Amino acid sequence: MSLREEILQNSNIYSKTRQLISTLQRRGPMAFECFCTALVDEGKSSLVQLLKESTIESEVSKDRVMIPIGGDIFVVVNEWDDKVLIHIRKYEKNSADTYVPTKKGIALRLNQWQLLEMYVNEIDAAIGQMIDDVTGVPEMTFHLGKGVYVSVNKTYPTVDVRQRWKIPDSNKIVSTKKGISLTYDKWEALKGTFPDVRESVPELETTTPCILSEDHQNQEGMLRCSNCNPFAEPL
Repeated sequence: MSLREEILQNSNIYSKTRQLISTLQRRGPMAFECFCTALVDEGKSSLVQLLKESTIESEVSKDRVMIPIGGDIFVVVNEWDDKVLIHIRKYEKNSADTYVPTKKGIALRLNQWQLLEMYVNEIDAAIGQMIDDVTGVPEMTFHLGKGVYVSVNKTYPTVDVRQRWKIPDSNKIVSTKKGISLTYDKWEALKGTFPDVRESVPELETTTPCILSEDHQNQEGMLRCSNCNPFAEPL
């Protein structure tokens, strides 16, 4: 496949532009400079300046989008080790008055984020049931895969997104520090980020949670899946 075809096969302008710039940068500084020279010749000097500024920023961070949801908590899309991750993370300002990420938060894979979107109505219903105290259970949970759970608790009015871990040689599954608790207003703000995240992550359109795959339409298929059943227990 030619470079031109690789770029044009992307589904939207954002992806095509990103692919073009990425391709130019991989082919060395001369390729990028020649492209900039061509833009200048076409009277696009201001675009060249924006491109060079964004290139400098991308060397520091690969963030695609950073959306605040309140209390210095952000939904951030970035790339790490050639994987696209969607973070729900607490940030803090450093001495240069620049936001930097903290350890308080969690990074979701694309199929985990998709399940979070899918479970929105169920999570909202669980919140309502906990507030009205009509279930008789202290907690309701929703598995996003790989041991990451969303939990709604009657005692603590939050939506908790957290990694869980099974203690070796035991059946005890415990919560870890890798996660974040969102007040209900921050949960509402998080739901509002879904369209922007979709726009900045076109890869979501071609990602399918494994629970929707054909081999997961029976219990045996799900039990054998390390993503859906990471602790080797019935879900």
